[in-house]
Amino acid sequence: MEISFKKFLFGSIAGFWLGGLLWGLILYFFIPNIDYPLNIFAVLVGIFGGVGLTIFSKNVKQIVKSAFFGFLGSLIGIIVAFFGIYGLFLLGTWFLSFLPISYKLIKSLELYPALKISAYWLNFFLAGSLTGLFFAFVLKRRIWALVWRGGVGFGLSSIISPILGNLIGNFFGSILASYLITFSIIGIILGLFFAWGAHSGVARPSGNDKTVRQK
Repeated sequence: MEISFKKFLFGSIAGFWLGGLLWGLILYFFIPNIDYPLNIFAVLVGIFGGVGLTIFSKNVKQIVKSAFFGFLGSLIGIIVAFFGIYGLFLLGTWFLSFLPISYKLIKSLELYPALKISAYWLNFFLAGSLTGLFFAFVLKRRIWALVWRGGVGFGLSSIISPILGNLIGNFFGSILASYLITFSIIGIILGLFFAWGAHSGVARPSGNDKTVRQK
């Protein structure tokens, strides 16, 4: 069944946004003193994102498979990223030091009380890349198309999201708003990149393959 790219994009953004929103809620209400954001509850992004990527196919089996692979990919990504928690943190802040972003600015982008987001952008990149690898298998897309977009989307969102989250949250005087906006933006950006990768990563049809790229 062919799905328009607009529906595909909407489903992906909605799914990843919902996963990010729930992730932010859990971090705010149940894990208030953690400083490393990529905990086990980040799998919600992979699960709901997987549903969103396939929801308009109306194929229950495909939706369940995509949700499971999203869960598995994000779980493995989180675990692998955790093993590099300090090394990638130091390397990531070193890279950012070449940009007009100071370490003080990075620390100012933490969510209260000490949840670091931007400082772990390389950890996000690694987790997103591995999640993209699993989505490539279940969606039958070119691997590299989803791997690099998953990595860049997750890594980039971890730098951008706290800026907007803190700005809007501080404006309303609400820490909860900061969390919800930050993790919602992470989900939205990741959904955009995965939709882009899944759409552009369709393998070219062979002579007997009737699958065509969606318009």
